[in-house]
Amino acid sequence: MSRIHLPSTSDIIVIGGGPAGASAARILSAWGHGVLLLTKSQSPMPTLAESLPPSCRKLFRAIGVLEAIDEAGFYRSTGNTFWWGNDQMRSEHFADDERGYQVVRREFDHLLRDQAEAANTTVVESTVKRVEFDADDTATVHVATDSDCRTPVAVEARVVLDCSGRSGIIARRGFRRQSAMPLTLAIAGVWERPEGWSLAEPSHTLVEAYHDGWAWSVPVSTSRRYVTVMVDPRETDLDKAGKIAATYRRELAKTREISGLTHDAQLSEAPWACDASVYSASRCAGSTFLLVGDAASFIDPLSSFGVKKAISSAWMAAIVANTCLVRPDMGEVARNFYTAREMEIFSTYAKRTAAYFRDGATMHDHPFWTGRSELNYDLDHNSPTAIDLDSVRRDPTVQASFAELKNSAEIALTPGDGLEIERWPGIAGREVVLEERLGLETPITGRVAVRFVRNVDLPALVRIAGHHRHVPDLFEAYNQRYSPVILPDFLGALSLLLATGALINGFGKEV
Repeated sequence: MSRIHLPSTSDIIVIGGGPAGASAARILSAWGHGVLLLTKSQSPMPTLAESLPPSCRKLFRAIGVLEAIDEAGFYRSTGNTFWWGNDQMRSEHFADDERGYQVVRREFDHLLRDQAEAANTTVVESTVKRVEFDADDTATVHVATDSDCRTPVAVEARVVLDCSGRSGIIARRGFRRQSAMPLTLAIAGVWERPEGWSLAEPSHTLVEAYHDGWAWSVPVSTSRRYVTVMVDPRETDLDKAGKIAATYRRELAKTREISGLTHDAQLSEAPWACDASVYSASRCAGSTFLLVGDAASFIDPLSSFGVKKAISSAWMAAIVANTCLVRPDMGEVARNFYTAREMEIFSTYAKRTAAYFRDGATMHDHPFWTGRSELNYDLDHNSPTAIDLDSVRRDPTVQASFAELKNSAEIALTPGDGLEIERWPGIAGREVVLEERLGLETPITGRVAVRFVRNVDLPALVRIAGHHRHVPDLFEAYNQRYSPVILPDFLGALSLLLATGALINGFGKEV
């Protein structure tokens, strides 16, 4: 890690060296931007272990770190085991025999920072004293390096990414919105059992609900497991004298399955606690900054998608930052697009987690569960760009349009009165662009502005629809010109266009 004099300027400053910060820095450096990554020096405090699902591999490949992660030797997992909602055990394996990763966050984060530095990111251990936003659309970050903490150095940047997680260096300046959900405290310990664990699936993450909390255990080797209890500090009898170990053992004893694993195991590191309360942001972007990963929002660890969400956020932030630098005229559009996407992702996870807690509340009648089973978030974002073709296919108007296509000897497709072409932000390569979408409405979906349905490009299909007299010819022409799709999806999308009036079939009808 670099220990150098700070530059006076940088294209981009990234505050925070966790998964979001390191990933965003690596991507932007690889794209040719000058990136300064400011990260705290490593604390002696222990860090949690986390379970990364196999779906993370696509993200790792996209940011160019998959090979390094595979070579790092992280313990691999085949799935998860639950005791949730009832006393029955449920064991779920990842699809297609894929494997996830069980990682200690300190080691994983260090690997990502090394990968960012290998991509020419300047990585400096430092403390950010303050951030100023200047009138000329630049930001000034005042930094004290660990090697010279007495005199902060001012560094100017065109874009600052706040990837500082819960600390929220910029996020806490009026942007963070604390959820109305109850507080959550995570208390963790590390257990060793040299002969291994008496489990049918020793690589699995274990999740167990109990009366007033839940516990999870992540193995990081054949003999070492991290075990964490999740409690509400206002509902749980916590030790006020700071003896966290006693509280930890008391809570762990409330579990049946996970506590049984630890009876003949050794607690190798003293338990520690960290805040795991949920929060979001009122907006995630300004003229010279973006809130990225956990700086923008924190989802309940129950989802097990925290790291994946952080890296996804970093990928999107890199695209938006790149757009702001190379296409300043698209900056405002890109930043608004980013905020909408971040809010949409937070909303999706919030709804999913509330459903998990409702399931848990069926077994455990306690405020811990009932207080988390309702959506007390201000979810003010509804995506106008998503449509589920399976649901649409049940729409009687779509079914009628499909029957008409099936029974029509030929087609004569022309734009209808229901064709509304709108321009919405989307992603093309490394930039946010304005792309064509169709404004469609059905009784099931309501009104949406959508471009793709099951990978079928609707504006593209409208453009070529009138040039062919038979559905098979239209299908073949579409697959030759655009990314190929399967016939059922193509017919479903075409039926949707007819049902909404975006296209009309004039064959056999009087003009």
